[in-house]
Amino acid sequence: MRAHTRGLLYALTLTLAAFLIFAMVIKFAGLSGGTIKPVVQIIKALAIFTGVYAALRTIEKRAWLHGGILGLVYTVLAFFILSIIDSSFSLTGGFMVEALFALVVGLVSALLLRLRKREV
Repeated sequence: MRAHTRGLLYALTLTLAAFLIFAMVIKFAGLSGGTIKPVVQIIKALAIFTGVYAALRTIEKRAWLHGGILGLVYTVLAFFILSIIDSSFSLTGGFMVEALFALVVGLVSALLLRLRKREV
């Protein structure tokens, strides 16, 4: 299994599990709508970080590029999966912001993981 595929599977699986748990928390705790968006962004960032971590175990060069690509591909796949579930495909400006967010999170994750690896 290629490193990117493994990383994407980790990220998407973590996202699905976290969203299901968060949905149960929302249902039983009755959280307000204002808390949903920040928590979703945190879940996505952690999922991308986990995916980059899994992918970089076998990648030595240009980790920042691989991290950024993984973040972007994760966003596109998550968009298509959620669009299929929701039965609506609509690209908005929000998607571009999400893609930029994922790119930055992927890049920063890869850079931080490489810095940590050098220190050990």
